[in-house]
Amino acid sequence: MDWYRTPGWTLAEQEHFERKLARAKKENRAEYLRIKGLSLEDAGVTDAARTLFVRSCVEAGKNYFTQSSALEHLADSVAEDDPMEAERLLRRLIEVNPTLNGTTHMTEVHLAGLLIRRGTPEALSEAREHLDSWDARGAGDFSVQLFEAAVARARWNEATGDATAAAEWAAHALELAAVESPLKNVPGLAVQELDDELGTWLTDLAGGSVTAL
Repeated sequence: MDWYRTPGWTLAEQEHFERKLARAKKENRAEYLRIKGLSLEDAGVTDAARTLFVRSCVEAGKNYFTQSSALEHLADSVAEDDPMEAERLLRRLIEVNPTLNGTTHMTEVHLAGLLIRRGTPEALSEAREHLDSWDARGAGDFSVQLFEAAVARARWNEATGDATAAAEWAAHALELAAVESPLKNVPGLAVQELDDELGTWLTDLAGGSVTAL
């Protein structure tokens, strides 16, 4: 396994990583920091992963692709613990990279989700704008992306009191969750394992709705 993809972060592993990083070409360091951060986050070493994402953003300088990717990872990482910080990071991402090239192209959906959680009329209005912007960009190429957007739409309609639309979007999300990846060797293009709590919420919300949007 490449030295920047290993999931360990003992003191010896940290020292090894820093030695290898120091020897790497300067233009590659931000990407190595980002990838190592992902490996650590997958391994549950969250605080260290976030630190590496921040370092990646700084190291990237004017490389907006790498910086944007690291910003996105950091925002997703802190979304549950610090939604306001996640919102700030996503807004910064849109500011520095309006095309969102180099990212998952889900920034508007993730930002909308945070605004929906806030629940104020102003936040819900802005959330709708971001969801519409995402639709207009046609960024949803894969079922996992369309699923996230459908969940956000279901949450938005539930929050604004449109039970019928919420049920239809929830049903659509469940349909998308059942779609298999078009590429067997790239499973991340589809929903891998539907979270039990989310699945229950979608099922309850969908009720008897069978309308496909």
